[in-house]
Amino acid sequence: MPKEKKHNIFLYVLLISVIISIASSFYFFYFKRDFNFIVETKCNPETETCFYRDCTINDNCPSDNLSYYNTYTIKASDFKYCTDEDCTSACKTGVILCKKTECTEKEFTDGTCVAPISINTN
Repeated sequence: MPKEKKHNIFLYVLLISVIISIASSFYFFYFKRDFNFIVETKCNPETETCFYRDCTINDNCPSDNLSYYNTYTIKASDFKYCTDEDCTSACKTGVILCKKTECTEKEFTDGTCVAPISINTN
């Protein structure tokens, strides 16, 4: 077999591999939406445990300056059922499956997580 034909076969195999890779990625990310979103919802620190960030000095705050918030992990395919941008109502009513991110002991110590005062005094 001439050297030129071997070179062409390698290019064809490489091209087919790239096309299959792009097609499978497109299928999983566009059609099946087989990945997760992490959404932040409003949180009332007087009644529930919340994550906290100081939006007066932090440049990492979202456009709504949400200082007290909860984070939930939801499937990207379920995001269409959210009526509001942060999926608060869909998570609280159980329309979609939302997995709440719980605060760790380190986050309480660091001050990035706060609990209601009634819980803190016990």
